[in-house]
Amino acid sequence: MSARAGVWVLALSVVTPVQASLRVGGIVDVAHAVETGDGRTQKSELTVLPVLDWRSPWGIDWTAVGRLRADAVDRLEPQRPEQRTVGAWNRRMLAGDDAEAELRELYAEAYWGDHYLRLGKQQVVWGQSDGLKVLDRVNPQSFREFILDDFEDSRIPLWSVKWEVPVGDRWLAQWLLILDQTYHELPSEEGVYAFEASEFRPTLAADDVVLGRQFDKPDRPLRDADVGTQWSARFSGWDVTFNYLFHYADQPVVRVLRTENGVRIQTAYERTQTVGATASNAFGDFTLRTEMGYTTDRYVFGHPASSVDGVVRGGELAYVVGVDWMGLRDTLVSAQFFQSWFDRGRSAARRRSVETDVTLLLERRFMNDVLKVGGLLIHDIDRGDGLLSPAISFDYRANLIVRFEADVFYGNEDGRYGQFDHRDRLVVGVEYGF
Repeated sequence: MSARAGVWVLALSVVTPVQASLRVGGIVDVAHAVETGDGRTQKSELTVLPVLDWRSPWGIDWTAVGRLRADAVDRLEPQRPEQRTVGAWNRRMLAGDDAEAELRELYAEAYWGDHYLRLGKQQVVWGQSDGLKVLDRVNPQSFREFILDDFEDSRIPLWSVKWEVPVGDRWLAQWLLILDQTYHELPSEEGVYAFEASEFRPTLAADDVVLGRQFDKPDRPLRDADVGTQWSARFSGWDVTFNYLFHYADQPVVRVLRTENGVRIQTAYERTQTVGATASNAFGDFTLRTEMGYTTDRYVFGHPASSVDGVVRGGELAYVVGVDWMGLRDTLVSAQFFQSWFDRGRSAARRRSVETDVTLLLERRFMNDVLKVGGLLIHDIDRGDGLLSPAISFDYRANLIVRFEADVFYGNEDGRYGQFDHRDRLVVGVEYGF
């Protein structure tokens, strides 16, 4: 069960002579967002997250999490989403253009001695960075609201197997088998957060004639499965992990194939490998976190003269160093330094060889955690653009939260964040746990 849903689960225990129990609960969330530029409503959304936990008498526990969502304005995903990047067993049920039902998670889990096994549709979280991802690549992501959603809400759970077993006296090994060919859900061209920066779009001239479009997605559950492993341990106060994932990259490769009569656009997914590690340790009021990952085959858009198909292939090394400080009561200050190195050789690519971002997270709690004030800043040092998201939340009652948020983009219109400078918004929301 996800952490957010677990906070609100209300136990309705049905205890039998063999000590089975059923817990039912969930969240009702209402959010209304208005764009500051023209006052236009961006979303007016009702979301219901029902949660069911069954603790069986046989040591096998079941969890199911659903999501019912309706948006009165239908601008984030206009009309009916195609869902062509999503596996057949992972798709949402659509009711018209503005309502949907989805099985978010459904898994069984059990312990046998020191072994732990979880089977079903689930999220697997690697890494520990905030705002941006380095190793958190097991589950794909929905970009219907760019990166404004919490990771837990934007991750797409996958049908998979997770097995954990201790190795020796120190190590815990985690093994993953992912049988779900679901990849990033990218916004359509009509969506509010459709990508407009040149880094994310193929190069087409004004007079190019598109002769056809081809979309190829892996669809064989075993042969196209992803596999991974994580080994974790603690050494002299340091929590460390070593990670490996053999997978299809969730971002599709879009090739522009030119002929005498025009161009053909081919979209496909490519295999890659990600190797990485994390480490963290606490020093008094400070916690130091670091995370690193290397991806063997990364494809980015190039210039037409640099490649025959409009893409450049290379390896990417990404890392983050973060420091958390809790020296003041009820206060968190977290700063992070991200950097990504792309080996493009001598080819001219749309993205830079080195990209650097910094983040700053501030949180302060008042009135015995009833009131929380904070904000997150993400700044791209190279382009000078970024995102600022201040927020205030008030626990009106034990199971009722009122929140006010703002999302402010700034910078050049061709930057990763600046491309949405015209999408600044104010959000008011109410969250009720039942």
